[in-house]
Amino acid sequence: MSTIHNSMEYYQSNQGLLSMLNSKKSGNALIDQIISSNDLKFQRKMESMGLSSKGSNSKYKTVDKSANNLLDALEKLDDKSLYEAEAGKEYDNAGLLKGVSNFVTAYNSAITNLTKCGGALNNSFQTEFVEAFKAKKAEFENIGITMGSDNKLIVDQEKLSAAKPEDVKALLGSTSSYYKNIASAVDSIDTIINKALAMGSGNYNAKGVML
Repeated sequence: MSTIHNSMEYYQSNQGLLSMLNSKKSGNALIDQIISSNDLKFQRKMESMGLSSKGSNSKYKTVDKSANNLLDALEKLDDKSLYEAEAGKEYDNAGLLKGVSNFVTAYNSAITNLTKCGGALNNSFQTEFVEAFKAKKAEFENIGITMGSDNKLIVDQEKLSAAKPEDVKALLGSTSSYYKNIASAVDSIDTIINKALAMGSGNYNAKGVML
């Protein structure tokens, strides 16, 4: 799990415990002050990462959207009809090729938006995406997908067209370790950005709950 996600989880846990303690003490002023101080410190930490209530946070929302689009593209590749011939017909891999191309486009869009975002969010999650690819580099190359120096994916359409459907499913299907790594990273991005932005807008309480 990324350092930035760990920071968020520590903050939520700490604030939640303090809030529970305060409720048992019927609103202790000192605990209120500690909670308020923690809020300020965490907001400054998020601002150092580029997430703040000042100015526009649209680029972070774009990162979140592109990350979810990436997961959506992967989920669509789990459709079993992409890997099987229709009854009485010869197998046609056109749908599978389109699905893989959509995944690559979504992946590259996520990398582009993380790069534009910069800071800790980019450093943390672009690294997670790259490491997930490297862990399955041989399998990706087997179906015609490589990674460029900019961390974006490149497709050899001829090699992809010749790839075995079962190899694609084993690599990109929902039971694969690659899918699980990407899903985990996207979930972290979604949680961090939405909760941090909500906190910055004043809609995030000490227990980590969006109001």
